[in-house]
Amino acid sequence: MASKKWAVSLLLIVLFPILLTLLVVRLAFTDLFVEFLYKRVDLPPDPMPYELRLSIAKLGLRSVLSDSGMEEFKSSGLFNEREIKHMEDVKRLLSFFFGFLYITLPIWLLGFFSLKNRKDMGKVLFFGGLLLEVFVLFVLIASAVNYDWLFTAFHNLFFDPYSWRFRDEDMLLRVYPMDFWFKATLYTAVGVFLVNLFLQTLGFILWRRSS
Repeated sequence: MASKKWAVSLLLIVLFPILLTLLVVRLAFTDLFVEFLYKRVDLPPDPMPYELRLSIAKLGLRSVLSDSGMEEFKSSGLFNEREIKHMEDVKRLLSFFFGFLYITLPIWLLGFFSLKNRKDMGKVLFFGGLLLEVFVLFVLIASAVNYDWLFTAFHNLFFDPYSWRFRDEDMLLRVYPMDFWFKATLYTAVGVFLVNLFLQTLGFILWRRSS
């Protein structure tokens, strides 16, 4: 029985950083977050007015979250075939990750509360938080040192290396310049860190008060 509980706790610890990261990323895929970023992004000069660029950026967001959004994206006439193909690839990737989140998070919560012992629950939050801290620190340091490398490594890992590179005049780069992705990564990582810090502190309290 003890070995089974240990195995459950270990699985919960390993899944914790994955699920928390995906949860915060999902919350970032909203119009509010795009608006928040656009007020802080260094947008390169462009003949398109600010409000139009923001509107197109929101259109891109909808395209990767739903079939109707993708149809709207395709029929807009603003994007070439390579841009459409890339956004379809992004949509498939997000469908997989967010689907994993929607299915696994409730199961994780059931497993977490099935531990019943506050000490064991605290350890899951604390040590799962440690794993996530390592990941967040890596992302923040890599972003500060060489964000282009991090951006390229991520895209080459999940997409065909030749499918996501675009020209400066392509619409995707006009509405999503590199500074957009840099700040999106930065703010999302900080968001993950803050939520994780709260849960890790809670875990530490549960663990130590139960000892």
